[in-house]
Amino acid sequence: MGTKVYFLVFLFFTLMACKEQQETVAYSAAEILQLAPPQVRADSLLFNEQAKVNAAFTMDGVQIRYTSDSSEVTETSMLYENTLFVSEPSEFMFRAFHPDYLPSKPIALRLLKVKQDVSTATVSLTPQPDKNYSGEGTMVLVDLQKGSTQFRAGNYWLGFQGEQIKIKLELEKEMTISKLIISSLNDHGSWIFLPKHIRIVVDGNKIIGEVSVPIPTEAEPKYIALLDVPVKTGSYKNIEVQIDVLETIPQWHQGAGTSPFFFIDEILVE
Repeated sequence: MGTKVYFLVFLFFTLMACKEQQETVAYSAAEILQLAPPQVRADSLLFNEQAKVNAAFTMDGVQIRYTSDSSEVTETSMLYENTLFVSEPSEFMFRAFHPDYLPSKPIALRLLKVKQDVSTATVSLTPQPDKNYSGEGTMVLVDLQKGSTQFRAGNYWLGFQGEQIKIKLELEKEMTISKLIISSLNDHGSWIFLPKHIRIVVDGNKIIGEVSVPIPTEAEPKYIALLDVPVKTGSYKNIEVQIDVLETIPQWHQGAGTSPFFFIDEILVE
């Protein structure tokens, strides 16, 4: 009888200890869970008068907070409640918060107001884009129509592989220019990478601006990159954009050693 009672007491405390351990593990797991970033969409990344931005997160108790000047998003930043109407160039950062979880990683969204219309420019390029990613021809680079991260939707993107790209713009008239913005796609899952260097050339070989792009050391989320290339302010009519693409995919990627793609859909002038 005594042995049976001892066994039951032992079993009771063992079960209680297991229950306590399970509750502790569940609580600890909840502490380290991190929210996914909110879903953020704009009706257009380029606009003449106004753009609309919407953000969503389908979970009770989540607050979406944001900044519009690329500054860090904290629990005291502006609270997203309804559609945002944007009339000036903005660099949004959005982040999801919930009292029971770690805040999400920030998600960036940059909107540009068109300052100079170069849609009448004559565009030529070498080499020609890949036949599978040739859009609707060279004019997609100045038509002020942005492609999305779903690069197969529509005919907005031009895709290249393995060679330096030279894009010549002959403007309809001279313009005062201080910066060019190159719209490119970063989609490592589809083997699409940003370029490594961009330079702006006039008069055959005179470099008026250039910028290097860091080579990624790990996989990054899919996004559209608006790459700023400041140039020596001046009046220009003929401009050449030279883009040096990555020769090979980095070693950390499953396609290491092969040629990545480079995608471009717009060149903007400010």
